[in-house]
Amino acid sequence: MRAWQGTSEDLPNVLFDPTVTLTDLEWLRETWPGRLVIKGIQRVEDARAVLDAGADGIVISNHGGRQLDRAATTIELLPELRRALGPDATIMIDGGFRSGADVAAALCLGADAVLIGRPYLYGLMAGGERGVTRALDILATGFRRTMQLLGARTVAELRTVRARPT
Repeated sequence: MRAWQGTSEDLPNVLFDPTVTLTDLEWLRETWPGRLVIKGIQRVEDARAVLDAGADGIVISNHGGRQLDRAATTIELLPELRRALGPDATIMIDGGFRSGADVAAALCLGADAVLIGRPYLYGLMAGGERGVTRALDILATGFRRTMQLLGARTVAELRTVRARPT
């Protein structure tokens, strides 16, 4: 196998297929019996379309903002998508979550789960498995502290707290 010879600028053109359509998603739904979550959603219309085509949930993502640095932040998009899709839709989110307070804010605004990338990667680079464990401990501690300061005893209670995007 040959090592990648392109640049990071070229990589999205290799990784992402711009010809994928909802018909492909419908085929995948027929083929794959497991949970199917579509990442990269930024618009209500797209969220509804992929859910109608058989997806079980969405991930609101701007792909770290690296691909399109003028895209709206994901946490800005979250309240509108939650309102439009209702309480039963599975909505996950990524993009810029670096602290437990960030995670709590996303849950307050309607996310079911928050994906973290850089915090665990920083931990991995700094200390391997122990670094990842430490990064997760820091996130968990910040999350618990934020819940305490908000007066929320459970994650479900965070839904009753009004938060503003970070």
